[in-house]
Amino acid sequence: MVQTSILLISAEKASGDKLEAILRSGGAAESDLLRVDALFDGLRHLQERAFDIIITDLFMPDGQGVATLRHLQQHAPATPAIVVCNSSDRETAIQAVRKGAYNFFLHEELDGPVLRKSIETAIRQGEEDADKRAADRRTNARFPCRLAVSYQTLEHPIRAGQGVSETLNISSKGLLFTTNDTLEAGQLVQVSLEWPAMLENQIPLKLVAEGRIVRNSQGQTAMTIDKYEFRTRRIPRAAPAATAAKN
Repeated sequence: MVQTSILLISAEKASGDKLEAILRSGGAAESDLLRVDALFDGLRHLQERAFDIIITDLFMPDGQGVATLRHLQQHAPATPAIVVCNSSDRETAIQAVRKGAYNFFLHEELDGPVLRKSIETAIRQGEEDADKRAADRRTNARFPCRLAVSYQTLEHPIRAGQGVSETLNISSKGLLFTTNDTLEAGQLVQVSLEWPAMLENQIPLKLVAEGRIVRNSQGQTAMTIDKYEFRTRRIPRAAPAATAAKN
C-alpha cells in the first residue's frame, strides 16, 4: 500500500482516529492519506485530484446512508469505495454494497489486516480498468460550489446581508464569502449556507456556522468556523393561483 492515495471521510473523531491509525499501520505509513470530516469537503477534494480509494462513514451530518455513496459515485464513478458504519446500520451497509460499494466494515468489528487487504484488492481490481477510470475522471461533472450565504454579526456594529461563497472548508475551519458590508476583524458572525447535498437525497439542508472575521477587503470576507451544525431547510412553495373574482 505504499504511496496509495486514500480519501478518508469520517465525521466522528474517535472512529476517525481509529480508522486513520489502521490505515497508517501495517506497512502503510507512507500512504498518501487525506482525512476530512464532512461529505462536502470530500467531494470538493475529488474535484481537485484523483484518489486510489475512498473510505467513508455512511452516516454523517451532510450524508445519510446509501445517499452518501451515491454522491461519491457521481463525482468519482471509477474510484472504489469502502463504507463504514455502526453494527445497528448493517443492513444499510449491505444495501450500499449492492449499490456499488466494494465492501463494508462495522466500527465495532474493525480488523486492521482485513481492512488493509480489502483496500489492496479493491485497488488492484480498479487498476485493471485504469483506462476507463481516467476517461471517467476527465468527464466527471463538477460539484456545484457557489453557495448562497446569509450573514449576521452577533456583536456591534450589527450588520446583516446576503452573499456568495465559493471557498468553504469545514476541516480547515475557514469560509470566504462576498459581502457589501464592511465587517471588522475579530467580530463574531453567524452565517447560513444553502447546502448542495441533501439528507437522504430528499431533504434540503443548510449549514449554520459561527466564527470570527479574519479580514474584509474588496468585497470579500474571510472568517473562521468555530462551531457549526446542519439543519433542515424549507423550500418556499409556489404561490397559489389567484382565485377568480366573485361576481
